Amino acid sequence: MIPDNLQNNQMPFRIQQSTLIGLPSPGALRSDHFPGVRIGSEPSIGMHCVIYGNVFIGDRFSCGDNVFIRDSTAIGDGVRIGEWSFIDSDVVIADSVTIGNEVWIPRFTRIGSDVVIGSGVRFVMDQIFPQPRIQKNRGTILEDGCVLENNAVIGPGVCVGTGARVPEGSVVTGDVPADNYGDQ
Repeated sequence: MIPDNLQNNQMPFRIQQSTLIGLPSPGALRSDHFPGVRIGSEPSIGMHCVIYGNVFIGDRFSCGDNVFIRDSTAIGDGVRIGEWSFIDSDVVIADSVTIGNEVWIPRFTRIGSDVVIGSGVRFVMDQIFPQPRIQKNRGTILEDGCVLENNAVIGPGVCVGTGARVPEGSVVTGDVPADNYGDQ
């Protein structure tokens, strides 16, 4: 299934076999209204990907094989997602973001522009770390220009500040200040 904006305008795109685009969410199946998918120009989508309905994807989007994008998600221009990655629902990803292989982006996450998320980064959304300040439905916030190196673990409700860097394999349980480099 190819979104109308690509099919009707005959823009260049690459969508591999066995990819589902516009899969209805369980809520949409019970509704009279089904929100579609809008994909910008020049997308490159790998094999065996699933993109639910009510998803907006900007120009020059690319993703590897076996990527799963849930409903109510907005993805900006120039975003690259590696293989076997999962973007949960209600996520906002700004422009020029790179997400490595095997990364799960949990619900309610907000990612600023020019963010790099290395392969194998894990976002923990269960309340295994005692943090009474976490508000219900507050997801992780990654501000502009931050970098999460490979295999870092990010606790629930954490905010990683503008330009901050989280080193490879770090476990982050609290907010990371802007322009900070080091373990938290």
